[in-house]
Amino acid sequence: SWAAAVVWGYPMVGNVAAGQQLVSPLPVMTRPKPPTATPLGAPLCPDLEVPPQPQRDSAPEDGPISVAYGFRPTLGEIRPQWPCPNTAQYLHRGATRRLEREILWHPRQSVDIAGWVVAAATEEEAEEQHRKHLEHMHLHHNAFRLAFQCISGWALMLWRSEEDFTEGIHGGRRAPRAMAWLDMRKAFDVHVEVGDRSFHLAAHRFTIMMHTGNYYFCVELPEDVPVWLNAIRRLIQDASWQSICAKDTEAHQRKRWIAACGVADTLFVHNAPIGERAMAILFHAYDIDFDCYLRVGEIMVLIQELIAALIHDEGHAEGRERGTAIASAASRVSEDELFDRAMVFRRQCCPYHDGKVRKDEFVRLGPAALSQAVGASSLIADLGETFEWPAFTEMLGF
Repeated sequence: SWAAAVVWGYPMVGNVAAGQQLVSPLPVMTRPKPPTATPLGAPLCPDLEVPPQPQRDSAPEDGPISVAYGFRPTLGEIRPQWPCPNTAQYLHRGATRRLEREILWHPRQSVDIAGWVVAAATEEEAEEQHRKHLEHMHLHHNAFRLAFQCISGWALMLWRSEEDFTEGIHGGRRAPRAMAWLDMRKAFDVHVEVGDRSFHLAAHRFTIMMHTGNYYFCVELPEDVPVWLNAIRRLIQDASWQSICAKDTEAHQRKRWIAACGVADTLFVHNAPIGERAMAILFHAYDIDFDCYLRVGEIMVLIQELIAALIHDEGHAEGRERGTAIASAASRVSEDELFDRAMVFRRQCCPYHDGKVRKDEFVRLGPAALSQAVGASSLIADLGETFEWPAFTEMLGF
């Protein structure tokens, strides 16, 4: 709909020359022009006279100029007001499809935890951070910067107190709101440092490494450390795995399966070294999101399909087809163990510690890291006595 706002302003009046008539300080009124293409059903242009736009913008008493001034109206998206079924009569189902995917993509319920933490990197920095946050963001912390922290879905949220968390976690009108929240889907690693408990109130410092920066908080009780650590690690695991599964396609799977079978046959069956060209092809085959980096989710897929290819190359019945080989590999190595191996692989092949494995490091350090990720398990005993893992790892220089 079209509307016009009446904002009154007063132009600046200069010196009046001798013999000239004093003009009125009121602005010259103009009638707003209706839009050239009026949509059907839109109300008529109101019969109002308003000052020109430059005069309205030059009056400081009217307030700041709107950020929308001068912007051309654009159509962003057509979306239904309510979710619509998947039938041919609804042409615009983009928002509904995204809602359906968001409902399917969620972390496990065991990571929803809450507790008191110190919202600072160190106790020495707490006072300085409290002064800055109070001045710039109007965040009122207590003397120890204690905050009630929780994990809800993909968000890590900070609350003033446990009472605010209880009243506001489910939303509602005039309910308390969180002081801050972080999108944990951007996190790629977590690190814990243990200090001296005799000098520090909260001696256990957590560092959550994200692509946009690091987040620090401290925990006082030692028994709370494994709870927070396991919850954050599994949250990173679910976000990485579900993000890659959403981008994967059947065409990618067919191409990767050929590369995985060839690499597994060379590295693990014949105990032969693999060339740089083959490792480069393997890198691009598992770069599922086409960003020229391998992240934790893609490394999980790489390790799982190499185990499945190993089952196929050994001639087992469940390895004849890719689907049954993947199911057999999943029964031998769980997702949690895949994530742990992928984290070790990424740390070995990522000297920059930014959560991304580059092509050069993958070609140079990948064979030794793959031998440890695939071979360090009971999988060898299940598949037979074909492999000579100690000699193979010594040949790779691992």
